[in-house]
Formats: sequence, structure tokens, C-alpha cells
Amino acid sequence: MSCRPSIASLLTGLAGALALARCGERPPPAPVQPIVFSHRIHAGLNAIGCTSCHASAEHAPVAGIPSMDRCRGCHKFVKEDKDDPAITAQIQALLRYLDEDKPIEWVRVHRLPDLVYFTHERHVRSGVQCSECHGAVEKMEAARQVAPLTMGWCLECHRRKQAERPLERAHLTDCLTCHK
Repeated sequence: MSCRPSIASLLTGLAGALALARCGERPPPAPVQPIVFSHRIHAGLNAIGCTSCHASAEHAPVAGIPSMDRCRGCHKFVKEDKDDPAITAQIQALLRYLDEDKPIEWVRVHRLPDLVYFTHERHVRSGVQCSECHGAVEKMEAARQVAPLTMGWCLECHRRKQAERPLERAHLTDCLTCHK
């Protein structure tokens, strides 16, 4: 039997090293979206709560993109911004999508690897604030990823939460909590 490592073990080690090298990587910039949607205006200035638009976050794994009907609910009344023609132009672009009953093909902002089982519902119900992972969205013009969403980053939070109530939250650092 040889003591030399196999090609497979070398590749596995290389993949692990590359993943660790990315740990300090800065999150990507905000993607360019089909129309401008200001979280600063909606969540900040108008104080619309996250789950008003992302309602499935309370009862489903994915927070989801709001339906066109949800947009229509407000924008049947809000059709312009008297103080800002640029905002009015974006509202008009939204209204064209709504009039044509055409979905907006938003570009996804946050993505986790497929091997991770993440559910918004569990986090929302346990009192995790949206800003803990998504940052100060109410100050962002365009939504962007602010947290690295790496395993180490998630585990750091899980360990903090576990330390608050060790017996109740012992499962938070079990592999099968996030990897099914």
C-alpha cells in the first residue's frame, strides 16, 4: 500500500483550500435589475416591513420575490412621485409591467449552495431579525448581499445563539441542522 495521496484526495484538499481562501472575500455588488427598486424608499422612508412584501418568509423556506399582485396592491394608488421625476419614471416602468401582466425577471441577490438546507421560516420564528443576514436594507437603494453567507459565518451566529440558551439550542451546531 502506497503512502502517496490519491488524485481524489488531492482534489478534495484543493477544493477545501479554495473554499477557505474565499472566506474573507467581499460579498458581490448589487446586481443590475430590470427596473430600479429602492428598498430605501419602500422599507426606509415608507417603513414597509420586510414581511409585508416577502410574506412567505414567515411560513416557507424561501422569502421569495413579491408577486406582481402585491406590487399592484400599492401601486394602483401610488403612480408617481411629485418631487422626483426619476422615481416617477421607475413607477411608470413598473406600471407597464403590471398593465401587460408581465412578470419582472428579477436577478437573484442571495444564493446558498445546494447542499445547504436553509429556511427563512425557522429563522423568522426564532426571532432572527432580517438585518442580521441582509444588513440595513432600509438604507439600500438596490438590494445587495452584505454577509458572506459562508458556513463559518453561519456557524459563528449559531454558536452565539447556542450560548444564549445551551440546552434548548444544542442542535444549532449539528451538521444535519443545515445539511440534509
